[in-house]
Amino acid sequence: MLVQEFRKKSNLGISSLGILMHIEFKAFWRNKNILITQVVQPTIYFLFLVMGLGGALGTITYFNMDIQYQSYALIGVMGLLIVSQMTQTIYRTTIDKRWGLLSLKFLSGIKPFYYIIGMSTYPVIGFTVQSLLLYVLTLPFDLNISFIQFVIVILIGIISLLFWTSIGIMITVFINDYQKRDTIIAMMMLPLGFSAPTFYLAENVPQYINIVASINPLTYQVTAMRNTLFGIQDHFYLLLAVGLTTLSLICGIWVLKRSNLVIKEN
Repeated sequence: MLVQEFRKKSNLGISSLGILMHIEFKAFWRNKNILITQVVQPTIYFLFLVMGLGGALGTITYFNMDIQYQSYALIGVMGLLIVSQMTQTIYRTTIDKRWGLLSLKFLSGIKPFYYIIGMSTYPVIGFTVQSLLLYVLTLPFDLNISFIQFVIVILIGIISLLFWTSIGIMITVFINDYQKRDTIIAMMMLPLGFSAPTFYLAENVPQYINIVASINPLTYQVTAMRNTLFGIQDHFYLLLAVGLTTLSLICGIWVLKRSNLVIKEN
């Protein structure tokens, strides 16, 4: 049997997802440096950026509602965390490529869809921990955020995160030169995070910023999360966020199915 045929016929089924999730779960909790970073990053964002700007801006108007700027910017921080978690997927997938684990997993019967979801476990845990920490940080400041609604926001964030993890896996598979890959990722992070309305209001900025924001998927993901938090009955952005994730997963599956099993990581 040819290698290509073996790859197509071998199939661990959904059990492969459990195996991958277990591996990634253990990897997350064993990496103490990453754990420290996951805690420090949202804490600094909230205490110095959100609360600092909130003290200056006070109350703002969003969809004809008067809300505290801190609550508005809180979702912006979650948006930044979603994008930053993509680097964790790239890091984990790079390890798979470098040591031949990516090929081994595919030959063992792990299908591309399960691989993408399984490799998203690491960033999903990180994002969930960071989001819950953000909620705890809001409590002393009386922002009046419903915990139930916030949990729903986290779930939307996880759906959005799958979009970025799929992108991260595709980037890792496409680009074998790690220096080139790191350069591209470094150049992407700031524009992605700050061209979306993470901290600014669309009606208060120059038109060119809104034009750039309109082609940034994070714009629609952050808006879907905000609308849910503030109880705005507009499901367009939520459907768009789900659609973007679905499209990204389909593209990721297509790329992984056609990826070279013999991959050289430079």
